Amino acid sequence: AAQKQVELRKKNKCHDFEWWDKYVMMRLTGRHHPWHEDNKKYQKISCGNHKAKSCNLCPQGNGKDWCNGDCSWWDATSECIDEDELAKRRKAGRRTAGKGIKNKNLEPKKNPDKGVKRLPSRQRALLKEEGQVGAESKLTISVVLPCGFEHDYFVRTAESVFYETPAEILKEIVLVDDASDPPLEESWSKKDAAAFGVKYVRLDSPAGLIGAKQAGAEAATGDVIVFFDCHVKPAEDYWVPYVKAVEENYKRVVIPTITNLNVDTWEEFGRPSSSGGGMSKCYLTFDAEFKWTTDDTPYVPIMSGGLLAISKKWFFEIGGYDSSMKGWGGENLDQSLRIWTCGGEIVSAPESYVAHMWRDGTAKTKAKYKVGAGDAVKNRARAVKAHLGAWFEKTLSFPSFNTWKNKELDVSSITDAFKHLGCENFEWYLNRFKNIYRDAGVLPDEIFQIEASGLEEQCIQLKRSGWTNYGSADEVIVKDCAGASPTSPSTVWWHKSNRLEDGSCCGGLRAWNTDQCIDGRSRKAGEKKVPSYTCDLDSGLETFLEKTLDDKEEYLLRIGKGKGDLCLSVGDEAMLTVVKCDSATTWRKRHPLTPIEYEYLSDESKKEFRLSSTQLQ
Repeated sequence: AAQKQVELRKKNKCHDFEWWDKYVMMRLTGRHHPWHEDNKKYQKISCGNHKAKSCNLCPQGNGKDWCNGDCSWWDATSECIDEDELAKRRKAGRRTAGKGIKNKNLEPKKNPDKGVKRLPSRQRALLKEEGQVGAESKLTISVVLPCGFEHDYFVRTAESVFYETPAEILKEIVLVDDASDPPLEESWSKKDAAAFGVKYVRLDSPAGLIGAKQAGAEAATGDVIVFFDCHVKPAEDYWVPYVKAVEENYKRVVIPTITNLNVDTWEEFGRPSSSGGGMSKCYLTFDAEFKWTTDDTPYVPIMSGGLLAISKKWFFEIGGYDSSMKGWGGENLDQSLRIWTCGGEIVSAPESYVAHMWRDGTAKTKAKYKVGAGDAVKNRARAVKAHLGAWFEKTLSFPSFNTWKNKELDVSSITDAFKHLGCENFEWYLNRFKNIYRDAGVLPDEIFQIEASGLEEQCIQLKRSGWTNYGSADEVIVKDCAGASPTSPSTVWWHKSNRLEDGSCCGGLRAWNTDQCIDGRSRKAGEKKVPSYTCDLDSGLETFLEKTLDDKEEYLLRIGKGKGDLCLSVGDEAMLTVVKCDSATTWRKRHPLTPIEYEYLSDESKKEFRLSSTQLQ
C-alpha cells in the first residue's frame, strides 16, 4: 500500500514534505512543523536562569552575567553566542592567529550600501540650553524598530531617529530584522549602522510584528522603550514629552501625534494647523476593533499600537507582549487594557509629531511580510476574552468571531502575566471612559427600529453593511422591518449616538453593531440619496428623532447640523428623501429593547449609563 502511494505521488508530481513545510507551514505560522528536522533551531534556548528565542537576546541589557546555559559570551564583540558559533570563532581565531589577518567573525562585513536610500548627512540634534524640557532628564531611550522586509525604508527611519535625538538621550536604536530575505545587514553593515547608534537583532525565523517588538524590548537597555514602525520620520524634539511624562510617572505611556510621510521625498505632510489635531487616540468597540477619535482630554482609551513610549520597568511589569499572539493585530488592545486596568495610563503628546507611511494599497507601501491566515482575528479574540469578562459574549455575536463560539481559547498567558498587579475589571474601564461609552452612545441603553408611519413594516437600514465596526460609507434606505429580536446581523436596528456640544448624549443616530451614522452634514432639500459615514463622536446635533406635538408615539426624523427645518421622509417608490419637516413622513420606534451590552452592567453602572438626552421624547 505504501509503495502504491509512492507511485501515485510520482505520477501526479506531488510536492514533498519540505515544500509543504516551507511554503505552507512557515508562511502561515512562521515556524517549521514539529516533525521538521530543523525545528529544534526555533525552540527557546536556555540562558542559564531564563530562556530566550536566541542567544543574542539572553542579556536583555545586562551583559555577560545573563549569558549562560546554552550560550557563551564573546568578549571581542560583547556578544552572547551559541556553542556552534563559539566553536567556529575559536577555530577561525586559531587559523588566523599570528598571520595579521582579521577574523571575519570579529569584524562586520565590508559590504557597502547596496542601492539603499540614505538621508543627507547633517548635524545631530543637541540638547538645548536654558531649561529645555527634558534637558535635565536622567532617563535614556531605546528606540525599537521591528523591520520585516523593510529594505526600502529601514535605513532612513534609523537615520531620522538618530539625527533628531540628542546623544545624551538616545541609548541605542534596536533594529529587529524579522527574518528579512536577504538580511537587512547586507544592505547596511553592522559597522556602518553602529555609527548611527544601531544594534541589530536578527530573528532567523519570522516572529511577526508582535514577536519582533518583544525581541527588541528584551534587547533594549534604555530606561524608556520607544516603539516605532520601520517607516517613520520623527520631528524635532519628538522625544521631549516621552522622558518628561515617564519621569513624572513610570506607569504613564505616551502616544505621539501621527502625521503622514511621503516616502519618495521623506518629508512630512498634512500636519494639523493646531496642536491636538492629528491622530493619536482610538476607542474600543465590542467586535474588538479600534476606531480613531478625538476629544478635549489628553487620555487615550486604546492606542493604535505602532508608535508609543513606555518605561522599560512598566513594560515588563505588565508582562510585555503576549507570547501566544502571532503576526500582527490585537496586541494594542491587550496592552491598552492591561495598562489602564492595572494602574497605568496612556496619554497623547500633541506636541510630539511622527510622520508615518500608511499602507495605501500601492505597490511601494504594500507590506512584504506574510500574516498567517486568521492570526489577527485570533489575536483580537484572545485580547478581548482576557479582558472583557461577560462582554466577550457580545464579541462572539459578531460574524467575524463566529468560529470562536464553541472553541476553547486559552488566554492564561495573558491573565497570568498581570494577575499579581490586582487589576480592575472591564466595567471599571467602561466607567473610566464613560465620555465615550455613555456620552457618545457607544454602549446604548436602548436599540430600536425606525418604522415609517402609514407604511406596512418599512424601516430604515443600511443598504450593504453588516455587523462590523470596520465599515465604510454606505447608503441609508427604506426596506422591510425585522422581527422583535436581533437574531441576525441586520442593520435595521439603531440607537442614539455622538456627543452634543455640551458633551452630553446624543446628537446622532448610529446603526447598532456598526460604526456607521446617518450623515446629516450638508444635506439639502430634494436629495434622494442619504449616505452614512463613520460616526464622529463629537458630531453635535445632526440627526435625531423629535416627537411630534400631536402624538407622543410619532416622531419627525430631523437631519442637518443644528435644529434646522429638514427631515427624512419616504418619497416616490419608497425612496428616502430629504424634505422640509412640515411635509415629512412621521416615524415610530419599533420593538425597542435593551441590548445585552447594557444588561451586563451592574445596577450602579446602569444608573450612570441611563441616557438623558436633549432630544424630545
